[in-house]
Amino acid sequence: MRRRLTKARTALRRHLVRTVTIAVVLAAVIATGAAEFAARSVIRDRVARAAPALGDDVVVDAAGGWAVWDLAQERIPRLDISSDAARVGRLSGVRVRARLDDVRLGSGATVGSTRAEVTASTQSIATAIRTAVPSVPLSAVTTDPARGTVLAAVGPGGAGQLTLRPVLADGKVTLSVDGLTVFGRSVPAERLGMGDGALGSVSDAPKDYPLGLKATAVRVQPDGLHIDLTGGPSPLPGA
Repeated sequence: MRRRLTKARTALRRHLVRTVTIAVVLAAVIATGAAEFAARSVIRDRVARAAPALGDDVVVDAAGGWAVWDLAQERIPRLDISSDAARVGRLSGVRVRARLDDVRLGSGATVGSTRAEVTASTQSIATAIRTAVPSVPLSAVTTDPARGTVLAAVGPGGAGQLTLRPVLADGKVTLSVDGLTVFGRSVPAERLGMGDGALGSVSDAPKDYPLGLKATAVRVQPDGLHIDLTGGPSPLPGA
């Protein structure tokens, strides 16, 4: 009988030890997860403050590392940033995918280099054109990747076709009017109230892109404009 009681007590102690150990490990895992979540939230908020044009749905990922450790060291080897509701000048609802390398926090935050791809959909371009020339009816915007142009159906019933061509110059991208036809006949773009026929303001290109970014390539695709940007060492304002 005593032997059975001893065995039962030993088994009970082992069970309690295992239970307590599991509980401690679980608590540690939960605490670590909470700390990691908090650290990632801090990093995201700092990036959002530094680049408010990225919009409210910006997602920031400290790729390949522990955000808690990175934040404590005030150095993040790499940040991946994505947003589907960014604003670039007059272009809204723009998709941005960016990679920031060697981010240094603390006073005078900096980034070592940046690469980004911006996608401006045909819908974003249409909204920008309506903003630039609100008096002109706009039916639809499509693209012609083979010719590298953007086509806007304008006027009553879309009788006119405005042809736009992206222009890459001085590290920035603007849209230039390539032609305007009404019922197949060429007419001056001034008829749309565009002055000298330039529509560069449709993208409202700033003097400089953030983070020292420079546009290096622009491609016309079926879904819109795809712009590649790169940047070297730069301050990270607001972070």
